[in-house]
Amino acid sequence: MTARQRLWRYIARYKALLAAGIVCVAVANLGQMIGPIVLRDGIDDLTSGVTQGKLLYYGGVFIAINLVAGFFIFLQRRLIPTAARNFEYDLANDFYAHLQKLPSEFYQTSRTGDLMSRATSDLAAVRMIVAGALLYAVNTLFGIALILPLMLSMNWRLTLLAFLPLPLVTLTTKIVSKSIHEESTRVQEHFGTVANRLQESLAGVRVIRAYVQEPAEMENFKRVNTELVRRNVRLIHLNSFFAPVVNFIIGIAVVAGVWYGGLLTLRGQLTIGQLFQFILYLEFLIYPMLQLGIIVNYFQRGMASMSRLHEVMSIEPVIAGGAESDEGTDIKGEIEFRHLYFTYPGNTEPALKDINLRVQPGQTVAFVGNVGSGKSTLVSLVPRLLEAQPGQLLIDGRPIHTIPLRTLRSNLGYVPQETFLFSDTIFANIAFGAPQADSREVEQSALEAGLAEDVEAFPNGYATSIGERGITLSGGQKQRTALARALIRQPRILIMDDSLSAVDTHTEAKILAHLRRVRFQRTNLIVSHRISTIKDADLIVVLDDGCIVEHGTHSELITRGGLYARLYEKQIFEQKLTAA
Repeated sequence: MTARQRLWRYIARYKALLAAGIVCVAVANLGQMIGPIVLRDGIDDLTSGVTQGKLLYYGGVFIAINLVAGFFIFLQRRLIPTAARNFEYDLANDFYAHLQKLPSEFYQTSRTGDLMSRATSDLAAVRMIVAGALLYAVNTLFGIALILPLMLSMNWRLTLLAFLPLPLVTLTTKIVSKSIHEESTRVQEHFGTVANRLQESLAGVRVIRAYVQEPAEMENFKRVNTELVRRNVRLIHLNSFFAPVVNFIIGIAVVAGVWYGGLLTLRGQLTIGQLFQFILYLEFLIYPMLQLGIIVNYFQRGMASMSRLHEVMSIEPVIAGGAESDEGTDIKGEIEFRHLYFTYPGNTEPALKDINLRVQPGQTVAFVGNVGSGKSTLVSLVPRLLEAQPGQLLIDGRPIHTIPLRTLRSNLGYVPQETFLFSDTIFANIAFGAPQADSREVEQSALEAGLAEDVEAFPNGYATSIGERGITLSGGQKQRTALARALIRQPRILIMDDSLSAVDTHTEAKILAHLRRVRFQRTNLIVSHRISTIKDADLIVVLDDGCIVEHGTHSELITRGGLYARLYEKQIFEQKLTAA
């Protein structure tokens, strides 16, 4: 599918509304064409004698025609822009929904500001293809289609002379439109750069102030903003060149028409009323012809923006939901890795190599190892944030690909390494994954996550607004809020990816004590660098360079004296140094 085909698919949904609007454009133009005919007849009739009856008649008819034309202009400006807004609404929803399906690798290589630019500025530009370009194009088409036969019927030589310079308008449009399209693309792309710069500056405002980099950041923003202005000015210059050229060409046509029409009137080949009618038609032509510049501008900018949206929407989601089936959707929590290999896109070396492991329902399994050993990668395969090869990962004996994605993830609780909280209240953040939860459930999950005492100390309790990304909370409070958000769902599988690293040891002990009490109700996968966090797990899996090198209980692994024992001894030594 091309960008134009995708655009047409959205526009076609509102073809009935657009068709009604186009009919209104035709009727409005017809009314505007009839007006000069009434004036022609009136002028020719009044030259033989002016009476009050004639003035009232011609004046009344002219006003009535313009009232009807005005009513249909009113309708066309309601119907066509409404269709444009509706298709923009559909496109925006689909674009956002598609973003939700794209893998994490996409967001690692895409700038947030650029995506925001596509979802705002580009969508608005695409809307103007219908609300601007289509409306003006149809108006111009009907105007010329109705005027030309009337002018030809009056005098074909005069019409030919008046229209002779107009092909130059088409030539000018063809030359300028390509440059406008290219410059519009550059403007929209750089708008994304400016938006991304602004987003990063606001998100990192505390770091900027801490390092006293406000002047440098202001200079950086000024630099990218100046480039945006330069590109916009370039686009303005292209448009400013187009309009005067078209105006000049149309001016030549008007002068030629008036001059030759005047000669025909003097010769008696045209009446004064017909000359007046012809001049009015030429004036009517000026506006539609001038609209060519607006049409070209809107269309080229809109298509440049549609190409940017299409670029993202054409990316196929790597992870697709499994097909719905009649099999039971309840997940018990058994997880099995069978000779699993995983390689990140663009890499040649596997991040995980020949992983074989079975986790029983209700079992607590901990993953430890040096940085980069593959712990987070392994647990990210379970919620399908990363995609395993078919048949290498099974849930309850079923290949994970056959389980509907919604079913799988609704039975999971996931607490990632990097805590993300929304700019909302504590209550809303905890209840994010369970929107129907009541206050009792929210408070219970906060208690289980060791957050309840902190919340009670806040003036507004659970109604406390935590700011963007939870900026008003400490690191430990953020992690416990994220943990409460996972626990409130009562998941069959709980994944904690080093999610207690910012929590003090006393609070950590309380949280782990509760998890141990309820661990048989769910399968727990815990990634941690702290041995104290995982030493009571049913099974500890030690990874090194993407491979499982050891597994067993804490006491078994200590006895073996392998990598786990060395990590444990290192942490004990560090704790002694800290205590000293």
